[in-house]
Amino acid sequence: MLLRLPRTLHYPITVTELLKQPNDNVERFAPLFNYSYKTTVTEGDNLGNEYQVEKTFPTRFESTVEGILKQWRIEKGAVITQSGLEVAEIEEPCAHGVQFGGMCVSCGKDMTEFTYNTEQIDAARATINMVHDNVSLTVSQDEATKVEEEAKRRLLASKKLSLVVDLDQTIIHATVDPTVAEWQKDTENPNHEAVKDVRAFQLVDDGPGARGCWYYIKLRPGLKEFLENVSKIYELHIYTMGTRAYAQHIAEIIDPDRKIFGDRILSRDESGSLVAKNLQRLFPVDTKMVVIIDDRGDVWKWNENLVKVTPYDFFVGIGDINSSFLPKKPDIKTSPKATTAALPNPNPEPPEGVSAKEAEPKTNGVIADHSEDASSTQDSATSAGTNVSALEQLVSMGGGDDPTLLQVQTNRQDEALAAQLQERPLLQKQKKLEAEEDAASDPSPTKDSSSESSSDSGKPRHNLLIDHDTELQHLEQSLRKVHSDFFDIYARNLADAQGGRLAELRNGPKSARKKASLHDNMSLALVPDIKTIMPSIKRSVLEGVVLVFSGVVPLGTDIQNCDIALWAKGFGARVEENVGRRTTHVIAARNRTAKVRQALKRGKGRIKIVSTQWLTSSIVQWLKLPESPYLLKIDEADKPPTPADDSELLSDTESVASASALDTDDEPPPHPRPGPLTLQTAALDSAAELEPASPADDHSPVGGSNEDCREMV
Repeated sequence: MLLRLPRTLHYPITVTELLKQPNDNVERFAPLFNYSYKTTVTEGDNLGNEYQVEKTFPTRFESTVEGILKQWRIEKGAVITQSGLEVAEIEEPCAHGVQFGGMCVSCGKDMTEFTYNTEQIDAARATINMVHDNVSLTVSQDEATKVEEEAKRRLLASKKLSLVVDLDQTIIHATVDPTVAEWQKDTENPNHEAVKDVRAFQLVDDGPGARGCWYYIKLRPGLKEFLENVSKIYELHIYTMGTRAYAQHIAEIIDPDRKIFGDRILSRDESGSLVAKNLQRLFPVDTKMVVIIDDRGDVWKWNENLVKVTPYDFFVGIGDINSSFLPKKPDIKTSPKATTAALPNPNPEPPEGVSAKEAEPKTNGVIADHSEDASSTQDSATSAGTNVSALEQLVSMGGGDDPTLLQVQTNRQDEALAAQLQERPLLQKQKKLEAEEDAASDPSPTKDSSSESSSDSGKPRHNLLIDHDTELQHLEQSLRKVHSDFFDIYARNLADAQGGRLAELRNGPKSARKKASLHDNMSLALVPDIKTIMPSIKRSVLEGVVLVFSGVVPLGTDIQNCDIALWAKGFGARVEENVGRRTTHVIAARNRTAKVRQALKRGKGRIKIVSTQWLTSSIVQWLKLPESPYLLKIDEADKPPTPADDSELLSDTESVASASALDTDDEPPPHPRPGPLTLQTAALDSAAELEPASPADDHSPVGGSNEDCREMV
C-alpha cells in the first residue's frame, strides 16, 4: 500500500529524520519519520503586550497501517508543500480487498474502526458489489478487476458474451388480476385457450398489506427455445425492478433446472434503485462484452449496450406491474382508457389446482400478445400532458440509497397492485369489448327479449386476449449477429497481433509458445467493445432515412426525445419535425393529417407515407423492410393532380409545419379543386399597344428573392 500524507498537517513540512529502514516491520500508530513545520503564534511580555512570532515546531508522523516498509518515497531534508504525496510503500499482511458486513473476510478486522489519525476508514477500500444477491459483500477495485478478467477469459474461451435480461414485458408479462384464474377454470370462456398455460405463484410476505398476493405469469411465445439457444452463446443474468422473491419465483418457472441463469439474479432489493438500472452494478470494471435486452430504454438512459425490445402486452391494460412508479411511456398511438369499477373480492381464490396455503409456483395458464389498447397502470405515476421527458423524470425521481424515497416508491407500487386487485381491469375490458361488439351487431336502440337475455347471461362471447407475438424470433437473430461480429473482430485482432499464421508456421514450436503467451497476456487488451460494434450494426438499418411523425405521439411531447424517435435514431434514421426536401418517410397514424397532405402535395411520390408498423417492424427485425405492405391508403380527394407542379417542391430552407391541432385530429376534406382555367384575349388595334408604357415597366414579371433563385439552381 502506498502511504500518503493527509490534509490535516501544517504544510509546508520539512522531513528531519527517517525512523524506519526498508524491510523493517511497521506497527500501526508507530512513528515513521520526524518533521518540523513553521507557524505563527501569539506571545506576550511582562507588560501585557502581545505580538505575532513565527516559530518552528518538531513533531512526528505515525503510520496508519501495519506491515513491512518496502521503500521510502521521501528523503531527509525534503520540503513537502501539499497533501496527497506518497511518502512510503508498505506491504500489508492483508489488503482488506474483500469485506463482508463491515469486516475483512481474510483477517477479520473491523473495517469501520475510527481513530485519532484516521483519514479514511478501511471500509472505503472495498466499495464494489460483485455478487448479485448480497449487498453486504464488497470488494476493492483491484479485486473487482481480477474477478472480471477471470470471467472474461472464461467467456472468451467458451466463445460467449454476457446478456443482461429484463423480466417484465421483455420475456414475460405478469398481472395480479384474479380474473385470470376465473377464466382458467371456465372452459367455455373465449379467453380460456389463451390463459390455460399461464403460471401462477403466491408471495405470502409480498404485495398489498403483506397478506399474500397471487401473481399470474404469461411467458412470451417461444421463450423456452429462445433461452436454450441464446444460452449457448451468452451467459445470462436477470436484472429486474421486482423484488428478489418475485425474481426467484420467475426464475424457477423459466429456468427450473437453474442451467441458464443459475444464481445470477439482481433485483431492486440489491440494486438500491426503483427507477434506474446500471451496468456497473453487475460489471464494475468494463462492459465491453455485455449486451442488454429490455423493453424500456429510459431506465438505462439509452445505454449503447442496449437492445430495446417491443413491450410484451398480453394482459391488456396491465403494463409492467413492477414499474408503476416510473414515468409513463408515451403511447405511440392514443387509445381510450378502459373504465374500471371496484369489485368486492380483495382475497381472490387461488388458481385451479393450487392450494391457498402454497407459495410455490404452480402451473396455470395464459397465452397473450401485444395489443395497441395496452394502457399501463403507470398512468397514476405521471400526470397527462406533461412536457417533462421520461428521462428527466427518472433523474428527478432517482433516490439512490435513500431509504425514505425507496419506501415511498415501494408504497406507491403496493397501491397500484391493490388497485389492480380491486378494479380487475381485465374483467372491465372484457365487459367493454362485449358492449362494443353488441353495439356493432345491433345498432338499433331497441332490443328484443332474446337479445336482452343473451346480454344478461353475463357470459362473454369474444376473446379479449390474443397472442401472435414473434419478437423473440427476431431478437435471437439480432443477438446472433452481434455475437458473430464481435468474435469475428476479436479473431482479426488476435491474428494481427500474432503476426499471422505464416509467421507462426515459419518459426515452429517456439512461435506456438509465443502465441500461447500472447493469448494469455494480451487477449483482454484486444477485446472489441460492444458499445462500438452494436450501434454500428443498428445504424446501418435505417441509414439515409429521414422521418417525420404525424399524429403518432401526443401533443406537448418533445419529438426528439420520445421513445420512438430515440429508438429510430439509434437505428440510423434522422427525425425531423416538419416535411422538407430531405424527408423520405412520413410515419402517420392516420391518412388525412396536414403533414400527410403536405407530403403528397410536395413530395411528388418520392415520400413514403407508412404506418408506425413499418418503422417498428424494421427496428425489431434489424432490417429496412419494403414499404409497400405498410403504405397508408390515400383518399382520391387528397391525391395531387398529375403531373404535379414543379414549383411545389420544398426547398431546404422551406419546411412546411402543420398546425398542431390539424396534425392530431382528423381534418375536414380539402376545398374542391377548381375547374379548368380559361384564357380570355382581346384583339389589339396596333403594335404600339405592345410597347411598355415606361422604361420601368420593361422587366421580367417573375419575382422572387435571392433564396428563391438559389433554389432554382
